[in-house]
Amino acid sequence: MEKISRMTLEEIAKQIGISRTTIYKVMGNKGNVSEETRRIVEDALERYHYVQNRNARNLAMNRHYTIAYVGFQSKSANYFSGEVRRGIQRAVKEFGDDGLMMLVSEFDAENPQEQKQAVERMLERGVRSFVLACSHREVAGEILRELEERKCRIVLLSRDYDKNADAYYVGVDYYQSGRLAAELMGKMLSGGGQVFVPVTQEYKTNHDILARLRGFQDKISEYPQVSLLPAVYGLMEEEDIRKQVMDWIGSGETVLAAGSDCVKGIFDLTYRLDVVAGVLRRQGRTDIRLIGFDLFEEIREYVEDSSIDAVIYQDLSWQAYFAVKVLFEEMCYGRRLEERKRYSKLEVIMRENLHYFV
Repeated sequence: MEKISRMTLEEIAKQIGISRTTIYKVMGNKGNVSEETRRIVEDALERYHYVQNRNARNLAMNRHYTIAYVGFQSKSANYFSGEVRRGIQRAVKEFGDDGLMMLVSEFDAENPQEQKQAVERMLERGVRSFVLACSHREVAGEILRELEERKCRIVLLSRDYDKNADAYYVGVDYYQSGRLAAELMGKMLSGGGQVFVPVTQEYKTNHDILARLRGFQDKISEYPQVSLLPAVYGLMEEEDIRKQVMDWIGSGETVLAAGSDCVKGIFDLTYRLDVVAGVLRRQGRTDIRLIGFDLFEEIREYVEDSSIDAVIYQDLSWQAYFAVKVLFEEMCYGRRLEERKRYSKLEVIMRENLHYFV
C-alpha cells in the first residue's frame, strides 16, 4: 500500500533548509530576501509542484479526505498502471491543498484475490471512497457487494459492471471503440481482403475485450469486400503472438495457413501492438493494415513508420484524474454527479497526427 499526497510547505522547508517564513516571503514577494535564497525557494516550489491554494480551508482545519485506488498490473497492458498513476498525481497536485490523500495498491491481474484483500485492509483503516480497476469479473462482484453494504463511494475505472447502478463509471464505450476500429479497417481495405484477429488470454475474465470484438464484428459486416477470419484466442506470451501472426501472414515462399496470402488486415486484441508490428516490419509486409488500441512508448516508432496504421486512443491519465476528482468533490464539496457514466473521448492516432499526442 502506497500513500500519495502533496508535499507540504513544512516538508519543502526541511528539504531545502529554509524556514517557512522565508518561503512565504518569496511566495508573497514581500520582505528582504536575497536573490540566491529566492532562486533556491522558487526552484524547490517548481520541483515539488507546489501551487499555493488560497482557498485551502481544509488544510488549515487539518481535514483530510482519503481515497483508495485499488488497481492491477497486466502483462498485456503494462502501460496501464503508469498512465493511471499520472492521473492520480495530477489530482493530488490539484486537490492536495484541500486535504486529498491517496492510498494506492496494485496487484498482478492474475491474482485478483489480492485486490480483494487490499480493499479489506483499507476498509479496516476507515477508508470509504474507492477508485477500482478490477481484473476479474467475479472477484470484482464480491468487492462491490461488500463496498455497497458499507455505503462506500465507488468509481469503476476503465472496466464497468452493469449490475452496480450506484457506482460511477469512468472509461470508454468498448463496443463503440470496436465499431470505430472496424470502420477504419473497412475504409482502408477498399480493395478487399481478409482480417486476422489475435486475442489476449485475458478475454476470459475481461468482458470489455469481447465487447470490442463484438463491435468490430458487427460493423465490419457492413463492408462486403472484407472477410473476417476466425479469431485466435488465448495469446499472452510474446513468442505465441509472433508465431500466430507469422502463421497467418506467411513467411517468404511458405504459407502456413490456408488463405494467409490474402490477409490484408490485422485487428489486434492482444494489446501487444509492439510485438505484432515488429513481425510486420521484419517481414516487410507494408501491404497489411494494422489497427489496435492505446498509445504507449513501445509503439511510437511503429506508428511513425506506419507499421501500425491506426491506434484507437483513450486518455487513461485523464480517466484516473477525473475518477479521483468526482469522489473528492463529492466528499469535500458535496457535489454529486447525476450522470453515472462518463465516457472518455475516443481519438484516432496515425502517423500524421502522432505529434499532437507525444
